[in-house]
Amino acid sequence: SIAVALAALFLLRGTPESRSASAQQHKLDISGLLSLILALVLLNLFISKGHGWGWTSATSLAMLAGALASGLFFIRSGQRKGDAALIDFALFRNRAYSAAVLSNFMLNGAIGTMMIASIWLQQGHHLSPLESGMMTLGYLVTVLAMIRVGEKLLQRYGARLPMMSGPVFTAVGILLISCTFLDKSTYIVTVFFSNVLFGFGLGCYATPSTDTAVVNAPENKVGVASGIYKMGSSLGGAMGIAVTASLFALFLPLGMASAAQY
Repeated sequence: SIAVALAALFLLRGTPESRSASAQQHKLDISGLLSLILALVLLNLFISKGHGWGWTSATSLAMLAGALASGLFFIRSGQRKGDAALIDFALFRNRAYSAAVLSNFMLNGAIGTMMIASIWLQQGHHLSPLESGMMTLGYLVTVLAMIRVGEKLLQRYGARLPMMSGPVFTAVGILLISCTFLDKSTYIVTVFFSNVLFGFGLGCYATPSTDTAVVNAPENKVGVASGIYKMGSSLGGAMGIAVTASLFALFLPLGMASAAQY
């Protein structure tokens, strides 16, 4: 909300500026920013509205073509501009950094399944929005608690183990959410437990993944690298919601319970 955003700005008012001595000043990459926004908007429209328009309709194909063209322009333009680009693609030459960003994008994309579970709880089992929202408290508490645990796992075992085990717990949580054939009381308990597993997995993964991304970036590009990593989280969540909502609408003719399973 706006109030939360303003509160965040207020809390950041005393944060000291950290700037690399070797960093160069560059103008904002306007063309890169606009082409990225256009590509994401068109792709999101194709994913979320394609079922209604028809996947092979002229409108859907135009959206897909526009997204691909804008995305290609963004990548080629960024590669040509180098350090002055909105996203420094040279960072992705490091395999560890690329793996951290990509896995971060994909894991956050799984959050869309929580939205489908909420819809099924409200429309299939007639829970109120407040009651279905309470089901996510297990996720909230667990993910916050596990951030610190993830740090300890990183220090003891390195980044690989928690980064690989975290998504496994998340996958089990998603599998449990898809058990829409269960009766109401059993499914409610299952959803709460699945959200706990989801938070457990994401909490295990988060700190080691962030550390991997930052450590494998050049010292003078740590700020850029962390910004790209965080953008991966946001884009993953947005695209995950679009994809899961589209799949839900696609399979809805089979029945709401069946659609929620996908």
